[in-house]
Amino acid sequence: MGELKLSDYSSDIAILSPFLLIVSALAVPWVEVSLSSLVDALYFLLPWVLVVPLHEGLHALTAKLLRAKVRFGVTTIGKVALVPYVAVGTPLPAKRYTLVSLSPLVLSAISFSLAWALRSDFWALIYIFNTAGMAGDFLTALVLLKMPGDAKVFDEGTVLRSKNEMPRPYPLWVSSLLKALIVLAFLLVLFLGRVEVVVER
Repeated sequence: MGELKLSDYSSDIAILSPFLLIVSALAVPWVEVSLSSLVDALYFLLPWVLVVPLHEGLHALTAKLLRAKVRFGVTTIGKVALVPYVAVGTPLPAKRYTLVSLSPLVLSAISFSLAWALRSDFWALIYIFNTAGMAGDFLTALVLLKMPGDAKVFDEGTVLRSKNEMPRPYPLWVSSLLKALIVLAFLLVLFLGRVEVVVER
């Protein structure tokens, strides 16, 4: 029996998530975030707070449309971060579970479109935060796409299991490449991004 524990890839996810954050932020280059007041801070945090239920809700809705039972839970990464998740209680073929895994792309597509159409920082932040939060979803999809489409996948919330082998999402050298990419992404932000520090007296 094969299994996929995202906790085994926590360092890769920790690198991929900020990389996705930076790349998605570069796709909406006009966005400006100011934290000079409590109202500004709340405006910055509101999209992040909304993304969590919307993101997990899309996983749940897609699973429900596939006639699967779902439950919600919260787990920890390391000893600090609380991470919500949706567990699919009904075994699904790998091909269908890939749809469940990638369903939050709908939120990224809609919020990206609204961000550009309205020139909206709010929708741009929804897009950025949701895309960054898909690191584990992309990794899961890579595993599922390598499996036979009809292989049944059992979702326990933090672990996927199957009677079929669950291959690695990518070769070991990709983890090293991810580290190089995050360094490159930070350099891009350093040279292409704009950071202003305002000191009010």
